[in-house]
Amino acid sequence: MIKQVELVVIGASSGGLDVLITLLKTLPEHYRIPTVAVLHQRPNRSSGVPEMLAKYTHLQVQEPEDKQGIEAGCFYVAPPNYHLLIDSGKVFSLSLDAPLNFCRPSIDMAMESAAEVYQQHLVGCVLTGANADGAEGVRYIKENGGYVMVQEPAEATVDSMPKAAIAATEVDEILPMVRIAERLSSFAAGGQS
Repeated sequence: MIKQVELVVIGASSGGLDVLITLLKTLPEHYRIPTVAVLHQRPNRSSGVPEMLAKYTHLQVQEPEDKQGIEAGCFYVAPPNYHLLIDSGKVFSLSLDAPLNFCRPSIDMAMESAAEVYQQHLVGCVLTGANADGAEGVRYIKENGGYVMVQEPAEATVDSMPKAAIAATEVDEILPMVRIAERLSSFAAGGQS
């Protein structure tokens, strides 16, 4: 059972931009839980993703800077070509460590660092994607008492990431995207699982 959600970490790859737009369009005004999206993007370019996503939400969409504090009402997007980690003190840390499973940013690394800091107050979501990134991350979230939701594989643009997450641990819920947004909204309203 999760009582108070203090952070949500979302991982997505192929088809991820579309599902993030669906999510943001569906989240209500009362949703202010700080949310981190780790989206696989091509390195060495300005992503433009925060500006694109900002059109669909009341949340402040931004790429966090190194040592920036995590705040309510913000939707953070991992910058291209950096691992996005969460340090004790609830601040972001950007890393140029080698890619993990060919990915930088790595969903696994973001989720694992968040799980260490937020433990049972963390929700992890794995959405559409073409590899297994996020599977170890959600397993670690579960081991640390957090809550895990996975996009229904049949709905995903590419089902490899959701299937890998489901195989890695006993996830709490497997839902279509709109239901994931509704579930997150219930957490924001104080709803419990």
